[in-house]
Amino acid sequence: MTLELHVWGPAFGLPSIDAECLATVTYFAQTLSAADYLLVQSSPSAIPSHHLPALFNPSTATWISGFDPIVTYLSTLQPPSYHHPDVTTLPPRIYADSQAYKALLTSSAAPLLALSLYVSSANYSETTRPAYSAILPFPLPWAEPLAVRAAMAARAAHLGMSSLDTDAEMERLEKEERERVAAGWVQIPKALRKAVGGQTSGVKGQLSPEMKRRIKLEGLAAEVFDVLGEVDFLEEEDGEEELQEGGGRIKVTLETKCLAFAYLALMLLPEVPRPWLKEVLQRKYAGLCKFVVEYRRKTFPESGKVLPWADKESDPAVSASDSALSIVGRFVRAVLDDIPVLGPEWSRWWALRQKRVAEENSTETQLVVRRSVGESERNLLLAGAGLTLLAVNVVGLGIYWYRYRGLLGAPLQTWQKPLVGLGSFGAAGAMFASLA
Repeated sequence: MTLELHVWGPAFGLPSIDAECLATVTYFAQTLSAADYLLVQSSPSAIPSHHLPALFNPSTATWISGFDPIVTYLSTLQPPSYHHPDVTTLPPRIYADSQAYKALLTSSAAPLLALSLYVSSANYSETTRPAYSAILPFPLPWAEPLAVRAAMAARAAHLGMSSLDTDAEMERLEKEERERVAAGWVQIPKALRKAVGGQTSGVKGQLSPEMKRRIKLEGLAAEVFDVLGEVDFLEEEDGEEELQEGGGRIKVTLETKCLAFAYLALMLLPEVPRPWLKEVLQRKYAGLCKFVVEYRRKTFPESGKVLPWADKESDPAVSASDSALSIVGRFVRAVLDDIPVLGPEWSRWWALRQKRVAEENSTETQLVVRRSVGESERNLLLAGAGLTLLAVNVVGLGIYWYRYRGLLGAPLQTWQKPLVGLGSFGAAGAMFASLA
């Protein structure tokens, strides 16, 4: 039995660009032999559950998505080479602390990472989006990175740092300007207007959004890093007696270390133009930086074992998901999701359909999704392509009638200036006009 672990592709010198995917790969590298699993570079649109990481078990034809569900499933499956300390033998305090730190990472560290790599327009356009373009087949880089960025921005919205997204800020200002023009307000010349967030000249006008919000950003980072700094992630496993004594620094389980490494590595290693998060880590939290460097060297040595990436040509599952038909279908679904009126209805219908397929085909008590049937996938692709062509035809027909048939009026409007003579200036004008 060879398991298939589907993850986002590598970036920044790490096995995956996504934190949960990176944590899962790190966990597998330390608990399983390379002969028992395959790493498949993928994206959410190629997975029935539409969420990565995703583990596929060919013997039962089941899918499990998410870091925690995969770890739980792996511990119950017990592959031949699986080796992991049994958490039931650990003191309850260590298990409870581990759950608390995992909750902190997913609730607080994840929004910080979203601010750094996705919300910040400079970092996203120069670092994150090119990384996605390198790991996604054409034309998916036109659609899927935008959806990931929107999801990450929503995840960090409660922090109140939307000003880091200068693209959205400029769109908002342009929309407000169009509304003012439509309402008839007097327009101030652009040269006299204030820039976004301040004046156009002087020190404040030259500051980036990250520099203007630096104090608050460092405060948000400190709330997470101060707590993580209490854990000695690099300490070797002690004996059971010493663990039960409760001495020393806080200890956590292996999966918590893997999750912490994933988030901290994606904060520290990418080369971004606005490295505010990296600077905070390097300046104040040397212990966490050391953990990232040494844990990476231990788990993914440059001259050591090679991760079992699947071969796209020889593996049938990978070649099927990367076929031209599959890629076009995934792109069509992404385009349909972005249509203003049809998109939400399409997304709801697709989600209900996937849920119904999962309920019909599931044989496990937990939520698992079977691999999609090829015939249904092709039918759905044809339906999506037909809806897209119909929408394009309707828009084209509307433009044709508007421009050439005069449905909303004549295509050319002409105004003539009235001729002004002396007679239009009252009785005196009429008198002079009679003398002319």
